[in-house]
Amino acid sequence: MKNILKSFGIILALVVVACSTKEDDSVYLNDRTSVAYFVPGSAGTLFVREDSASVFEVKVGVSEAKSFARNFEIEVLPTSTANPDSYTIQSGVFTIPANSVVGSFTVTGDFANASLSGEILRLKLLGVEDTMLGSRDVFNLTIIRLCPLNASFTGAYTLTQVTPGYAPAAGAPVFGNNVTVNVTMGSTELERQFEVKFYPSLGLGNPSNVPVVFELSCGNVNMIGNSSASGIGCGGSIEVGPTNGTPSTFDANDDSVFEITFHEDSSGGAGSCSAGQQTTIRLENNNYNLLL
Repeated sequence: MKNILKSFGIILALVVVACSTKEDDSVYLNDRTSVAYFVPGSAGTLFVREDSASVFEVKVGVSEAKSFARNFEIEVLPTSTANPDSYTIQSGVFTIPANSVVGSFTVTGDFANASLSGEILRLKLLGVEDTMLGSRDVFNLTIIRLCPLNASFTGAYTLTQVTPGYAPAAGAPVFGNNVTVNVTMGSTELERQFEVKFYPSLGLGNPSNVPVVFELSCGNVNMIGNSSASGIGCGGSIEVGPTNGTPSTFDANDDSVFEITFHEDSSGGAGSCSAGQQTTIRLENNNYNLLL
């Protein structure tokens, strides 16, 4: 009988200790200092449409959940390039709810005042209640006007250079002439890309699958550039980039043919052969030609 009572006493003590430990853990978690930062990264893009609301949710995360809600504050940095009329930041108190590790606020774009080329709204996280700030305390939101494409602008195209070849490359067309390329979707709904060999007529051993990325934005075709090294140049690799002048235009309803004007040999650094030149290429849709 004594042994049974003794065992019961031990079990009761364990239950009391376990309950006490659970209560102590809760207090411990509330007392711990957590770290706050923008999540999941420090940048994003708000595409502003004319035909529907354009809203971007900016998220603030903390490393520890608490049993109480925590307010946080932000400010717009003076280094922002975005037109203040092109966006509206959600009003009111920003909060990370109790027992949560994420809070958020919204930025709404204004189509009439949004830039075609994109401008950056830089947001600074000033503080979160009962929380330290981490290193990721600035969020860069690119705000850009988006005009929907009513044709796919993908598939097989025949690429031809319209302007003269580049003199430092013996007048060779940068991507060749009458070259078939496969235009595919890029990282956004406006981006397209194709893979080519730079200066193929020179017969050199540079890569044949260099991605070239461009953007179809509200009537303008903007060259973004090659996303890997061309493997050919004057001591390095020649690059292509945005034009210094007027970009080519396109019809969002017609993907049968369009042109891209860009800066050939655009880096101006190691590997460049000269100051470069403005070059225009034409892409003609092979599927469209088959239907004629």
